[in-house]
Amino acid sequence: MNPVNPDFIYSQDEWVVQLCFFALLMAAGEVGFRLGRYATASAKEKKGKAPVSVIEGSLLGVLGLLLGFTMSMAMSRFERRTQLVLDEANAIGTAYLRTQLLPEPSAAEMANLLREYVAIRLQHANYQDPGQLAAGRREAHELQTRLWNIAVGRARADANPYLAVQVVQSLNQVIDLDAARWMAVLDRVPTPVIYVIAIVALFAAILAGYTFGIDGARKIFPMCVLGIAITVVLGVILDLDNYRRGAILVSQQPMIDLYLQLQSTAEKAGIYTH
Repeated sequence: MNPVNPDFIYSQDEWVVQLCFFALLMAAGEVGFRLGRYATASAKEKKGKAPVSVIEGSLLGVLGLLLGFTMSMAMSRFERRTQLVLDEANAIGTAYLRTQLLPEPSAAEMANLLREYVAIRLQHANYQDPGQLAAGRREAHELQTRLWNIAVGRARADANPYLAVQVVQSLNQVIDLDAARWMAVLDRVPTPVIYVIAIVALFAAILAGYTFGIDGARKIFPMCVLGIAITVVLGVILDLDNYRRGAILVSQQPMIDLYLQLQSTAEKAGIYTH
């Protein structure tokens, strides 16, 4: 059973989705053009071109608003995912420093586990398939359990558990941020919104083609420009929200910097790392 049940639109290859949508827009424009040509048989329809243009402009305005609001939604979610990477890196770094408050061998064991934890988080950062995602989350949860057991065991064993409690609090934040990042991955623009945009765009393409049909001239270039513009914006929205693939991925630089810092610290301390 997959750990994620992605919506259909997000589970498909983005280039295929964009090409299919562009083809649908062109087909809708052609349908509108043929309807407009058919309507030219009526003199009333020729006189009615201006009202059709008004409706077309209004529909394109609605489409622009929908694309703008949806882009804002996707960007806010993307920025949250980016911020959570920084927050998690800071939380892990704090937990690593606080492990030094503990006596040996607990301090060294927890430090090693935290280095391993960062490596796993980086390895599975930009998930490629559900199986890899499940494996990464499983490994991370196992390490969280081991870290938690060590910290709690030390807190119970010490007569003055204040220092161990500080480590426990840091680990709790690390675990919470793992859950927050996972929920941020699942928090995407609802697919009904995407479908509504697609439907409105198809209606706009039909009306644009209808107007050209009334004129009696098939204007391919303007239709292509309109189709490409709508398709590209919708493609960027899907790319921002796609957690598995795409050109726009959340930067893992804070985690990379933390990993290099922890590795350097371990090497200076003479600890073997891999």
